[in-house]
Amino acid sequence: MNAAGFVPHDFVDLDGERFKSAVTISKARRREQHRDGDGDDDRRCKTLHLLRVRGSQRLSAEGIFVLTDYCRRLRELSISYSLLSDELLLALCSVKQIHLETLRIEAHPETRPLPYISDKAWSVFSNRLPNMNVILLSYMADEDDERLLFTPHFPVTHLYLGDAPSQATISRISEQCPRLIELVIAAYESGPIDRFLISIAKNCAQLSAVGLGDCEVTCSGLARFVALCARRLQALYVVEMSLIEDAEFDITGVSANVSSLLGRTWVPEYVPLW
Repeated sequence: MNAAGFVPHDFVDLDGERFKSAVTISKARRREQHRDGDGDDDRRCKTLHLLRVRGSQRLSAEGIFVLTDYCRRLRELSISYSLLSDELLLALCSVKQIHLETLRIEAHPETRPLPYISDKAWSVFSNRLPNMNVILLSYMADEDDERLLFTPHFPVTHLYLGDAPSQATISRISEQCPRLIELVIAAYESGPIDRFLISIAKNCAQLSAVGLGDCEVTCSGLARFVALCARRLQALYVVEMSLIEDAEFDITGVSANVSSLLGRTWVPEYVPLW
Protein backbone atom coordinates (compact mmCIF):
# COMPACT_ATOMS: atom_id res chain seq x y z
CA MET A 1 0.00 0.00 0.00
CA ASN A 2 1.30 3.46 -0.79
CA ALA A 3 0.97 6.57 1.35
CA ALA A 4 -2.33 7.56 -0.22
CA GLY A 5 -3.92 4.26 0.77
CA PHE A 6 -4.14 2.97 -2.81
CA VAL A 7 -3.12 -0.61 -3.55
CA PRO A 8 -2.14 -1.05 -7.22
CA HIS A 9 -3.18 -4.26 -8.96
CA ASP A 10 -0.14 -4.06 -11.22
CA PHE A 11 2.57 -1.60 -12.09
CA VAL A 12 5.28 -0.87 -14.65
CA ASP A 13 8.70 0.47 -13.69
CA LEU A 14 10.35 2.13 -16.68
CA ASP A 15 13.90 3.37 -17.04
CA GLY A 16 15.13 5.74 -19.74
CA GLU A 17 16.16 3.06 -22.23
CA ARG A 18 12.88 1.15 -22.16
CA PHE A 19 10.65 4.19 -22.12
CA LYS A 20 11.04 5.12 -25.79
CA SER A 21 9.89 1.69 -27.01
CA ALA A 22 6.96 1.68 -24.58
CA VAL A 23 5.74 5.03 -25.89
CA THR A 24 6.17 3.85 -29.50
CA ILE A 25 4.04 0.78 -28.79
CA SER A 26 1.32 2.84 -27.15
CA LYS A 27 1.18 5.24 -30.11
CA ALA A 28 0.91 2.36 -32.55
CA ARG A 29 -1.93 0.77 -30.59
CA ARG A 30 -3.81 4.05 -30.47
CA ARG A 31 -3.65 4.35 -34.27
CA GLU A 32 -4.71 0.73 -34.67
CA GLN A 33 -7.66 1.15 -32.34
CA HIS A 34 -8.75 4.29 -34.16
CA ARG A 35 -8.81 2.41 -37.49
CA ASP A 36 -10.80 -0.45 -35.97
CA GLY A 37 -13.32 1.95 -34.46
CA ASP A 38 -13.17 0.14 -31.16
CA GLY A 39 -13.67 2.58 -28.30
CA ASP A 40 -13.80 0.03 -25.49
CA ASP A 41 -11.60 1.29 -22.66
CA ASP A 42 -11.31 -2.27 -21.31
CA ARG A 43 -8.81 -3.02 -24.11
CA ARG A 44 -6.52 -0.33 -22.81
CA CYS A 45 -4.02 -1.84 -20.36
CA LYS A 46 -6.57 -3.73 -18.28
CA THR A 47 -4.35 -4.26 -15.25
CA LEU A 48 -1.90 -1.34 -15.27
CA HIS A 49 -2.68 0.86 -12.28
CA LEU A 50 0.75 2.25 -11.41
CA LEU A 51 3.43 3.61 -13.73
CA ARG A 52 6.83 4.47 -12.28
CA VAL A 53 9.13 6.44 -14.58
CA ARG A 54 12.81 6.65 -13.63
CA GLY A 55 15.93 8.06 -15.14
CA SER A 56 16.69 10.03 -18.26
CA GLN A 57 16.27 13.79 -18.60
CA ARG A 58 15.53 13.03 -22.28
CA LEU A 59 12.06 11.78 -21.42
CA SER A 60 9.64 14.41 -22.65
CA ALA A 61 6.38 15.60 -21.15
CA GLU A 62 4.71 14.49 -24.39
CA GLY A 63 6.07 10.94 -24.05
CA ILE A 64 4.88 10.59 -20.45
CA PHE A 65 1.49 11.99 -21.37
CA VAL A 66 1.06 9.66 -24.36
CA LEU A 67 1.61 6.56 -22.24
CA THR A 68 -0.58 7.91 -19.44
CA ASP A 69 -3.34 8.70 -21.93
CA TYR A 70 -3.16 5.18 -23.38
CA CYS A 71 -3.41 3.50 -19.98
CA ARG A 72 -6.91 4.64 -19.10
CA ARG A 73 -7.01 2.57 -15.90
CA LEU A 74 -3.85 4.18 -14.58
CA ARG A 75 -4.35 5.46 -11.05
CA GLU A 76 -0.83 6.38 -9.94
CA LEU A 77 2.00 8.06 -11.84
CA SER A 78 5.39 8.07 -10.08
CA ILE A 79 8.11 10.27 -11.57
CA SER A 80 11.23 12.20 -10.68
CA TYR A 81 10.77 15.91 -10.00
CA SER A 82 13.34 16.48 -12.74
CA LEU A 83 10.77 15.25 -15.30
CA LEU A 84 8.05 17.67 -14.25
CA SER A 85 7.16 20.63 -16.43
CA ASP A 86 4.32 23.07 -16.93
CA GLU A 87 3.43 21.22 -20.14
CA LEU A 88 3.08 17.85 -18.41
CA LEU A 89 0.94 19.20 -15.55
CA LEU A 90 -1.37 21.05 -17.90
CA ALA A 91 -1.66 18.00 -20.16
CA LEU A 92 -2.51 15.67 -17.28
CA CYS A 93 -5.40 17.84 -16.15
CA SER A 94 -6.74 18.60 -19.63
CA VAL A 95 -8.06 15.18 -20.68
CA LYS A 96 -11.19 13.88 -18.94
CA GLN A 97 -10.45 10.23 -19.77
CA ILE A 98 -7.40 10.17 -17.50
CA HIS A 99 -8.42 9.08 -14.00
CA LEU A 100 -5.23 9.52 -12.04
CA GLU A 101 -5.68 9.49 -8.28
CA THR A 102 -2.05 9.90 -7.22
CA LEU A 103 0.94 11.81 -8.54
CA ARG A 104 4.06 10.61 -6.71
CA ILE A 105 7.16 12.80 -7.07
CA GLU A 106 10.70 12.08 -5.91
CA ALA A 107 13.36 14.79 -5.62
CA HIS A 108 16.99 13.69 -5.31
CA PRO A 109 20.17 15.84 -5.20
CA GLU A 110 21.64 14.03 -8.21
CA THR A 111 18.79 15.29 -10.42
CA ARG A 112 19.78 18.94 -10.05
CA PRO A 113 19.17 21.46 -11.46
CA LEU A 114 15.48 21.14 -10.70
CA PRO A 115 13.03 22.45 -13.30
CA TYR A 116 11.04 25.58 -12.57
CA ILE A 117 7.30 24.91 -12.32
CA SER A 118 5.17 28.02 -12.57
CA ASP A 119 2.57 28.98 -9.98
CA LYS A 120 0.05 29.12 -12.82
CA ALA A 121 0.63 25.48 -13.80
CA TRP A 122 0.30 24.24 -10.21
CA SER A 123 -2.77 26.41 -9.68
CA VAL A 124 -4.52 25.06 -12.79
CA PHE A 125 -3.54 21.49 -11.86
CA SER A 126 -4.89 21.73 -8.30
CA ASN A 127 -8.08 23.53 -9.36
CA ARG A 128 -8.95 20.97 -12.04
CA LEU A 129 -7.89 17.96 -9.97
CA PRO A 130 -8.83 18.99 -6.42
CA ASN A 131 -8.93 15.41 -5.11
CA MET A 132 -5.56 14.34 -6.47
CA ASN A 133 -3.09 12.90 -3.97
CA VAL A 134 0.21 14.67 -4.58
CA ILE A 135 3.03 12.84 -2.79
CA LEU A 136 6.48 14.41 -2.50
CA LEU A 137 9.50 12.45 -1.31
CA SER A 138 12.32 14.95 -0.93
CA TYR A 139 15.94 14.10 -0.21
CA MET A 140 17.12 17.64 -0.84
CA ALA A 141 19.21 19.38 1.82
CA ASP A 142 20.24 22.53 -0.04
CA GLU A 143 18.01 25.47 0.83
CA ASP A 144 17.92 26.83 -2.74
CA ASP A 145 16.68 23.46 -4.01
CA GLU A 146 14.09 23.28 -1.24
CA ARG A 147 12.84 26.76 -2.14
CA LEU A 148 12.11 25.56 -5.68
CA LEU A 149 10.13 22.60 -4.35
CA PHE A 150 7.95 24.51 -1.91
CA THR A 151 6.10 27.13 -3.90
CA PRO A 152 2.85 28.74 -2.69
CA HIS A 153 0.67 26.79 -5.14
CA PHE A 154 2.31 23.36 -4.88
CA PRO A 155 -0.68 21.16 -3.83
CA VAL A 156 1.25 18.56 -1.82
CA THR A 157 -0.91 16.25 0.30
CA HIS A 158 1.69 13.71 1.52
CA LEU A 159 5.16 15.02 2.36
CA TYR A 160 8.24 12.93 3.20
CA LEU A 161 11.44 14.75 4.08
CA GLY A 162 14.10 12.07 3.84
CA ASP A 163 17.10 14.26 4.61
CA ALA A 164 17.51 16.88 7.31
CA PRO A 165 15.62 19.91 5.94
CA SER A 166 16.56 23.49 6.72
CA GLN A 167 14.71 25.57 9.26
CA ALA A 168 13.34 27.71 6.41
CA THR A 169 11.83 24.62 4.75
CA ILE A 170 10.15 23.42 7.95
CA SER A 171 8.65 26.88 8.46
CA ARG A 172 7.26 26.90 4.90
CA ILE A 173 5.15 23.78 5.49
CA SER A 174 2.48 25.50 7.56
CA GLU A 175 2.41 28.48 5.20
CA GLN A 176 2.47 26.74 1.84
CA CYS A 177 1.01 23.24 2.34
CA PRO A 178 -2.61 23.81 3.42
CA ARG A 179 -3.76 20.53 1.79
CA LEU A 180 -1.29 18.44 3.79
CA ILE A 181 -2.69 15.11 5.01
CA GLU A 182 0.48 13.24 5.96
CA LEU A 183 3.87 14.50 7.13
CA VAL A 184 7.01 12.44 7.75
CA ILE A 185 10.27 14.07 8.82
CA ALA A 186 13.16 11.62 8.96
CA ALA A 187 15.57 14.01 10.67
CA TYR A 188 15.87 17.61 11.80
CA GLU A 189 19.12 19.04 13.12
CA SER A 190 18.26 22.64 14.07
CA GLY A 191 16.90 22.18 17.57
CA PRO A 192 13.42 21.40 18.94
CA ILE A 193 10.69 21.28 16.32
CA ASP A 194 7.85 22.21 18.70
CA ARG A 195 6.80 25.60 17.33
CA PHE A 196 6.81 24.33 13.74
CA LEU A 197 4.61 21.37 14.63
CA ILE A 198 2.16 23.62 16.45
CA SER A 199 2.01 26.00 13.48
CA ILE A 200 1.42 23.07 11.10
CA ALA A 201 -1.39 21.76 13.33
CA LYS A 202 -3.09 25.18 13.23
CA ASN A 203 -2.74 25.82 9.49
CA CYS A 204 -3.02 22.35 7.92
CA ALA A 205 -6.64 21.48 8.67
CA GLN A 206 -6.53 18.07 6.95
CA LEU A 207 -3.40 16.76 8.67
CA SER A 208 -4.15 13.26 9.97
CA ALA A 209 -0.81 11.38 10.00
CA VAL A 210 2.57 12.44 11.37
CA GLY A 211 5.87 10.60 11.70
CA LEU A 212 8.99 12.04 13.36
CA GLY A 213 12.34 10.29 13.20
CA ASP A 214 15.60 11.82 14.41
CA CYS A 215 14.00 15.09 15.51
CA GLU A 216 14.00 16.88 18.87
CA VAL A 217 10.57 17.61 20.33
CA THR A 218 9.81 18.46 23.95
CA CYS A 219 7.20 16.38 25.73
CA SER A 220 5.10 19.47 26.46
CA GLY A 221 5.43 20.60 22.83
CA LEU A 222 4.19 17.22 21.60
CA ALA A 223 1.24 17.40 23.99
CA ARG A 224 0.26 20.85 22.69
CA PHE A 225 0.55 19.67 19.09
CA VAL A 226 -1.69 16.64 19.69
CA ALA A 227 -4.22 18.75 21.58
CA LEU A 228 -4.66 20.91 18.47
CA CYS A 229 -5.33 18.07 16.04
CA ALA A 230 -6.34 15.08 18.16
CA ARG A 231 -9.79 14.73 16.59
CA ARG A 232 -8.35 14.13 13.15
CA LEU A 233 -4.99 12.54 14.01
CA GLN A 234 -5.21 8.91 12.90
CA ALA A 235 -1.50 8.03 12.98
CA LEU A 236 1.30 9.42 15.16
CA TYR A 237 4.80 7.95 15.18
CA VAL A 238 7.50 9.55 17.28
CA VAL A 239 10.83 7.92 18.10
CA GLU A 240 11.31 7.77 21.88
CA MET A 241 14.88 9.09 21.77
CA SER A 242 13.58 12.24 20.03
CA LEU A 243 11.46 13.22 23.04
CA ILE A 244 12.94 15.74 25.47
CA GLU A 245 11.53 15.53 28.99
CA ASP A 246 10.74 18.86 30.61
CA ALA A 247 9.16 20.35 33.73
CA GLU A 248 5.65 19.60 32.49
CA PHE A 249 5.96 16.02 31.23
CA ASP A 250 8.33 13.10 31.27
CA ILE A 251 7.94 10.33 28.66
CA THR A 252 5.52 8.34 30.79
CA GLY A 253 3.45 11.43 31.50
CA VAL A 254 3.25 12.59 27.87
CA SER A 255 2.34 9.05 26.75
CA ALA A 256 -0.61 9.09 29.14
CA ASN A 257 -1.60 12.61 28.06
CA VAL A 258 -1.45 11.84 24.34
CA SER A 259 -3.36 8.58 24.90
CA SER A 260 -6.10 10.53 26.63
CA LEU A 261 -6.28 13.11 23.84
CA LEU A 262 -6.38 10.49 21.09
CA GLY A 263 -8.79 8.20 22.91
CA ARG A 264 -6.51 5.21 22.42
CA THR A 265 -3.27 3.89 23.86
CA TRP A 266 -0.23 5.70 22.49
CA VAL A 267 3.46 5.23 23.22
CA PRO A 268 6.54 6.49 21.37
CA GLU A 269 8.40 4.13 19.07
CA TYR A 270 11.22 2.28 20.81
CA VAL A 271 14.41 1.86 18.79
CA PRO A 272 16.93 -0.73 20.13
CA LEU A 273 20.48 0.50 20.59
CA TRP A 274 22.00 -2.47 18.77
